[in-house]
Amino acid sequence: MKKFQSVLHYLKLYIKSFQFVCGSSGKLTAALLLLIPVQALLPTVTLYLTNRIISQVQSGHPNRLSLLLAVWGIAFVAGNLASPMVTFVQGQLTDRLTYRLNFSIMEQSEKLQTIDHYEDSGFRDQLSLLSSESSWRPVNLLVFGSSLMMNVVSLVSMFVLLCSFQPVIAALLFTALIPQGVLSYKIQQQAFETLVSNSEDSRKLAYYSGTLLSAEHIKEVRLYHLYGFFQNKYRSAYRRIHASVQKGRIRQWIFASVFLILTGAVSVLGFCQITYAVCGHRLDIGTILVYTSAIVYTIQGISRFVEDSSLLYDTLLYMSDLFAYLAIENTAGFNGTKEWTDFGEMKVENLSFRYPQGEKQVLDKVSFSVKKGEKIAIVGENGAGKSTLVKLILRLYRQSGGTVKFDGVCFEEFDIESYRKQFCAVFQDFSRFDLTVRENVTLSEVCTQKTDEDVLAALRQSGFAEGAGGEISCGQMLGKRFGDSRELSGGQWQKLALARAFYMDADILILDEPTAALDPGTEFLVFGKFMELSKDKTVLFVTHRMASVVNADKVLFLGAGRVLGFDTHEALLGTNERYREICRMQASMYQDIQNPKKNGSKV
Repeated sequence: MKKFQSVLHYLKLYIKSFQFVCGSSGKLTAALLLLIPVQALLPTVTLYLTNRIISQVQSGHPNRLSLLLAVWGIAFVAGNLASPMVTFVQGQLTDRLTYRLNFSIMEQSEKLQTIDHYEDSGFRDQLSLLSSESSWRPVNLLVFGSSLMMNVVSLVSMFVLLCSFQPVIAALLFTALIPQGVLSYKIQQQAFETLVSNSEDSRKLAYYSGTLLSAEHIKEVRLYHLYGFFQNKYRSAYRRIHASVQKGRIRQWIFASVFLILTGAVSVLGFCQITYAVCGHRLDIGTILVYTSAIVYTIQGISRFVEDSSLLYDTLLYMSDLFAYLAIENTAGFNGTKEWTDFGEMKVENLSFRYPQGEKQVLDKVSFSVKKGEKIAIVGENGAGKSTLVKLILRLYRQSGGTVKFDGVCFEEFDIESYRKQFCAVFQDFSRFDLTVRENVTLSEVCTQKTDEDVLAALRQSGFAEGAGGEISCGQMLGKRFGDSRELSGGQWQKLALARAFYMDADILILDEPTAALDPGTEFLVFGKFMELSKDKTVLFVTHRMASVVNADKVLFLGAGRVLGFDTHEALLGTNERYREICRMQASMYQDIQNPKKNGSKV
């Protein structure tokens, strides 16, 4: 019963995948469905006509020989033409299918409103598999799917042809197909599931080799001679994967050998019977040629059927993962329809958050309010929940409790696109896009009709245009991936990320430690310039450097996910002992650096 359900699941998955193919191009799919049976039947038709022609010649009365030769010639030429035609249609359809599959993956990623999925290892494994194999799985789906249909038609026609000579032999040959196909199907399923279960090890293989070969890590790799270390880790992960997969391959080889011996013995037995029947004048001499050719076609067809069905199953499991990914729903709480309007006050009320698989509250009933135009510094020790808070306000996470209100309207009520357009954020782990300078800046507001002068103004405001940055044109490609690209320093990349914020005209600006790679002096100047240029905007900025909070109207002091204080910097210094202690420690550290002899410190 389980085997029947497994086969039924296979067929349903095949049909669903076929529908996905049809969605890529209905006309090309119809053309392929028309060509496949024609190509599959032509070898059988040719063999049948060959037998008739030999019989006509042997009889000495070739009254229909000309007609048979003409039909045989047409079938032969059609068979030769069908193969490149199928290949051409498959190629066209593969292009459309590859485009649709990759675009579907990207569209689904756009629909996933929160980023917590990307912090789940199971989801990352699934997405890594889908992304890495998206370029060649569509090819396999069409090639193996078409070949499987072709083999089914061809085998059925050959079975009918063989039954006209030896029904018992034909039945025995095709009986061997069933257990062989089922076993190969099961082994291929186990092999694929082994690879999926080891996908973390697969990602480790890519990471270990990539670490040794990347420019990012080459300094430490050379300095500490880490080649042996990572090569050993690569070797261990490879052996774990190889050992799991090798068992399936050995079993498949053994079972395939047994059944091939069985089909070979049946074929030899049938050939002997046909030969004796011809010698006894019970069959025409052409039957030997037809039978041997049919046997070869049948055995090859059976082998291809088993191989294609197992390989197609491998691809169908990929399609199953694709359909599961495309079915993920992430719209709960993101169905608001209210368009954004100007606001006077933002209130964070009892905002709480914990990760889906976590038990600890990352944020616990955080509450504070911000008036429009205020500049709020968010400070606290590592793990206090600062970055999590700004991600919740941006609705990149779904809160586990509480809400954020704008003039009394909960942020869930706003249309998510309309809501996020009011924010511009620069994160500590900002993205370094391998695009032009112009595109890197304008990504924050791609639909506007601004000019290069606006881009240059944003670059000047962020400090990027100073020094070496002034030599870089707006059309310069950045990064290392493409030709004529130019790599930037960490500080230049950070200034470029800040330029996006200057370029975008958003109501609320969020800075999540975006100046961590800048020296304190440059950071102070950038923050001062930023506050000056955003004087009419609401700003929330996360920082570890207490010197930066002097630019803020108020300071939100977090600790262990709770609000420890919310007031002006001066007020907190006077009333909050823990806040005062952190400020004193940082001030002392800078004094030690500036006056090492006076403080007795060694630097």
